[in-house]
Amino acid sequence: MPRFPLLAATLLTCTALALVAWRSLPSPLDDVPSQSAFSQSWARGGVVLLVRHMERCDRSSAPCLGAADGITARAGAIAQRLGDTLTGLGLGATDIYSSPLTRTAQTADLMFDHTVARQDWLYSCKDDDMLAHIRQHKAAHRNLVLVTHSECFDRLRENLNVRETDTPEYGSALVLFDDSHPPLRIAGEVETDEWRTLVKHPNAS
Repeated sequence: MPRFPLLAATLLTCTALALVAWRSLPSPLDDVPSQSAFSQSWARGGVVLLVRHMERCDRSSAPCLGAADGITARAGAIAQRLGDTLTGLGLGATDIYSSPLTRTAQTADLMFDHTVARQDWLYSCKDDDMLAHIRQHKAAHRNLVLVTHSECFDRLRENLNVRETDTPEYGSALVLFDDSHPPLRIAGEVETDEWRTLVKHPNAS
């Protein structure tokens, strides 16, 4: 076979094999989890939430909340509403951490109306084992809320052998359930305007 047709055939074969391998990965679950499943998992301390920080000020023309490397002023109110929703679910059995960068720290502190503990691994996840860190910090019968970056969403999907999807919106949350089989699985993704559907009747505590 001539050189160039052979090269083209080889490239076509490699592309087909790569597509087959990609399709063999588990499909991501990007739908909002059912209200009953989420409520039951939260009540037993079996939820892990990765929350992406709110709108970056350095990538927006909107006024900054404070420092230029933080979030926009208009995003602050959204962070507070999201925090109110989670607080309404009850935080007595919930551990909360955030990345130390300004935009994540501002988001987390506004959500929960206090200074949230910082964790470097919630920023340096590109070259780290995100799943191992979550397992290390996820206590039995306690929910875990992590305010972090879109790259950490991607890294966790990679650790779980789940195909990546589009970049998550500002403030969106990747929901994982801590089940016995498997111990951690992606249950869905929730954008900021979808929480009212997922949590209709939060019980404050």
